[in-house]
Amino acid sequence: MYHYQTQDIFDQEVDFILRFLFEYEPPEQKRKSFELAHALLQQLDLASHYLLFSLVKERLPRRAKLLFAAEDYSGKKEVIEEVMQPWLGRNNPKYAA
Repeated sequence: MYHYQTQDIFDQEVDFILRFLFEYEPPEQKRKSFELAHALLQQLDLASHYLLFSLVKERLPRRAKLLFAAEDYSGKKEVIEEVMQPWLGRNNPKYAA
């Protein structure tokens, strides 16, 4: 398993979110990880969010990278939450479509 290079006090939290977003896990495991990943995303401080954004951008294909880079702070956070959204719907009936 790859460990992402992070340098802030939220190293483990940023690493967990990146692994949730980019690494394959069986659906059952992904559902179990969702609540923690989403909670950690909400808890990060400003500097850690920007670190997360740069590491996410680094992993994206070229076109997605350009679109992600064009977003402002809240737009980047919304994009990450949208990627998590399918797991949110499966875990919490209140958010199901």
